[in-house]
Amino acid sequence: MPCCAPGVSSADITSADELQHAAIQQIQLEKMKQLREALRDIEVPTLKKDALSELSIALGTQLNVDGVPNSPSEISSTFFAPCDWPLETLQSETWRIPPSYYWFRIAELSGFIKASSAYRGEHQTYGIATSYIREATGLYLPMRDFCRDPWSWDAYHTSYGKWVQFAPVASELPHAVCLVVDSGTPEDDMILLSEAEQAAALVEFQLKDSGYINHHTKPVLVATIMRNQTARLTQAYFDGKQNMLVLRQSRTLDLSGRPPSPDAWLLLRWIASQPIGETRFPENAAKEELLRDDPTNLTSQILV
Repeated sequence: MPCCAPGVSSADITSADELQHAAIQQIQLEKMKQLREALRDIEVPTLKKDALSELSIALGTQLNVDGVPNSPSEISSTFFAPCDWPLETLQSETWRIPPSYYWFRIAELSGFIKASSAYRGEHQTYGIATSYIREATGLYLPMRDFCRDPWSWDAYHTSYGKWVQFAPVASELPHAVCLVVDSGTPEDDMILLSEAEQAAALVEFQLKDSGYINHHTKPVLVATIMRNQTARLTQAYFDGKQNMLVLRQSRTLDLSGRPPSPDAWLLLRWIASQPIGETRFPENAAKEELLRDDPTNLTSQILV
């Protein structure tokens, strides 16, 4: 005999769980909207690491991009695995693609990797790329021009989202990756504003999708190419237990040199990464937690 109250089917229980998950997602979405507004009000292109908590941003442990996760705990906190194609396959895929198709497929990113300098000569096309993304998906990736004189168009710092990729089966996997071009350079005590803004935009976009209500974590990966021929990867997700956006950043990657460097190929592998890790609520977990705790606490417990 089924262990449930008379008149309550398993379908009703599932529906109740989904309603609770939807409530959790809405609370997190409102928090992300507040964060997006706070970031939009910032008029400098960098953020001091010791001030991130004031924005409800937590900087987690460094993202290891040089090795493949070996244990379940490593997988659960990484959420992305780099493309495992042999180098010969990557080379054949990238070098044969015309540069005029940069924003359509991962293979077209060869132009950025080959040049190892994403800013010079590229910033004039950002409107085309971002408009295409917005028309195709509804996602608006932030564009920023910082000018010393408010009446001048002469920007001393520029950043914009260039390309975005979602999981192949969107309703099953809430993962997303985007490529960002930023004219800044890495600093030890700061992160780029664009890294936080792009991550927040992607997480908010995933939280708006009702197809992801049964996922406690919507992980995103931001690949940022900077002016001095360097790059950095930023993994992000909203942690309801901290009520913060959590960022985990990689070491600085060196893209310098005429032939693509090992780090350039490493960056390409991560941009083409595959979703991994468990992002779904366990069955009935939301019901048990909501009986005794605030719904913002219902996310995975990931160390930061």
